[in-house]
Amino acid sequence: MIWIEILSKHRDVAGRFRVDAAEISIGRGYDNHVILDDPYVAARHVRIFRDGDGRLVAEDLGSANGLYLDRGKSRKPQLVLDGTKPIRIGQTLLRVRDAGHAVEPERLAGSERSALPIIAAIGLGAVLLAINAMLVWFAQVSEPHASDYLVPTLTMIGIVVAWVGVWALLARLFSGRSHFLRHLLIAQAGLLAFFVYSELAQIASFALTWTTVFSYGYAVSWVVLAVICFLHLREVGRSHTVVKGIVVGVLLVVAIAVQSLQRSEAFANSGRPNVSHVLLPPSLRLAPLRTEQAFIDNVASLKARLDADRAELKPAGVER
Repeated sequence: MIWIEILSKHRDVAGRFRVDAAEISIGRGYDNHVILDDPYVAARHVRIFRDGDGRLVAEDLGSANGLYLDRGKSRKPQLVLDGTKPIRIGQTLLRVRDAGHAVEPERLAGSERSALPIIAAIGLGAVLLAINAMLVWFAQVSEPHASDYLVPTLTMIGIVVAWVGVWALLARLFSGRSHFLRHLLIAQAGLLAFFVYSELAQIASFALTWTTVFSYGYAVSWVVLAVICFLHLREVGRSHTVVKGIVVGVLLVVAIAVQSLQRSEAFANSGRPNVSHVLLPPSLRLAPLRTEQAFIDNVASLKARLDADRAELKPAGVER
């Protein structure tokens, strides 16, 4: 007894046929044991038989489009079947198993979905809402109103839901499952990482005069976005993970390079670096205060360098 399973593009079983024969043929012709409605399959495309060791073997019967193992690119005249990896003929995936093939143990009812991801999603959502409300409170310079907190909260929720919904739809189209909860956790973790770095960069630039962590915060934002997109792509489909990583990495480098060029040109035109515009409590200032004399000395040193530069740029023949 041999079982032939026709698989969908999502690797789900679309059809299953039992054949009580020592040798079977598969193709589009009506004289086959299993008939496939695939225009890329020959009239008699492949035969399944047992070799001397009792193993199931698939043999190409001289078809134009050949026999392949799963997503492999090399054409095979024969394949020994293990009941796990499917074979591909034309544009159809087939899995061949005998009656003694071992199946996975049954799942316990109610254990398919753990409560831990749901709890994690709720917890991350609560943390993000709390951080968002805290940032609004820190920036409050007038009498508080409910809309001051409600509008940013609803905006953030709407953006997250729309973002996750798009990735869940893509996952549904390409893998057959939406994985909405996984995409939600990825988006929440990425947003939390962005919030944490943004606030730490603000505090570090103010407290310790570490302007670099703030000036290049855009690069960190691009990196966080790239990691999020890669994780989403991996959930959409587990295949071609390396290719997806390379594409995301190339786009990341291009995005950072373009924005760095724009910022350098803006600095060249205005001469003003990006600074933090958020007011923070003076108690967070950890860098030592400079004396008035140190400021005057720095101004004098800068004036001397400017005078030297002007002297070098002064045209010849002009009296100094």
